Amino acid sequence: MSASPGMFGDIAASAAYQALQGLWAQQQAVANNVANVNTPGYKAQQVSFEPSLAAAISNGDPAAMQVSTTTSTAPADQTGNNVNLTSQIVTEQKAAMQYQTMVDALNAKFQLLSVAIMGPSAG
Repeated sequence: MSASPGMFGDIAASAAYQALQGLWAQQQAVANNVANVNTPGYKAQQVSFEPSLAAAISNGDPAAMQVSTTTSTAPADQTGNNVNLTSQIVTEQKAAMQYQTMVDALNAKFQLLSVAIMGPSAG
């Protein structure tokens, strides 16, 4: 197990930060896919980070997480484009909710640190 808890000083906060990085990449891929929904020959991009993050957390070093971007192998339409708009919207909504949850978790962590350092009036 790694002794490095990441830039935030603990594994939970580092894991939340790394999750934000993966979710950001996922949202960017979805934005690109949606922007190219009518581009002939465009192949949708997919982002994966959850398995890598889980493995990195179990090894005690969330910062070791890797974001992987691959091209979708979903069937294409007659123009060669394989972006499924409905699927992209669902993926984006899920990522947005997860992103907000991670932001809330980090804010709660920082609030606790602030109270611990400054006292209850800092909260």
